[in-house]
Amino acid sequence: MHIIRSLVSPIAAAVLTIAAIETASAQSTVASANVRLATRSADIVDAPRQRTLAIYQFDGSHEGIPAQVTVADSAGKLVASYRLRGGWAERPMTVDVADSDILLQAQTPRGTLTMVLYQQNDPDAAVPLVGLWSLGTRQGELRGRAER
Repeated sequence: MHIIRSLVSPIAAAVLTIAAIETASAQSTVASANVRLATRSADIVDAPRQRTLAIYQFDGSHEGIPAQVTVADSAGKLVASYRLRGGWAERPMTVDVADSDILLQAQTPRGTLTMVLYQQNDPDAAVPLVGLWSLGTRQGELRGRAER
């Protein structure tokens, strides 16, 4: 009789454990079928919104010089992109500010493109868009218009 009682306790514990596991498993299946999570999974990442600060349109027909440069604010960081004349693809540029000037740079198939836009960091300045560009071994003056 003592042997039977000593076997009953472990068997009862095992049966109760299995029943508890099956109940929990059933609850999670039902919950996952009926409940939509309020948070999104970590693998979905929203790209930061960009706020356009200025669009620069350039005159002239220098080969390899952008027709348009866009400078934007992306989560507190300045970003820029350019589009070549006759093209639709926007390509990234680095952007830095030096006092009232904006410095832009990009790697292109023709070499490193550098653009300096004079007095374009001053939103109150009513100055024409003038600057300098260099691409590989070539360089010249930039003229254009700014849209803000």
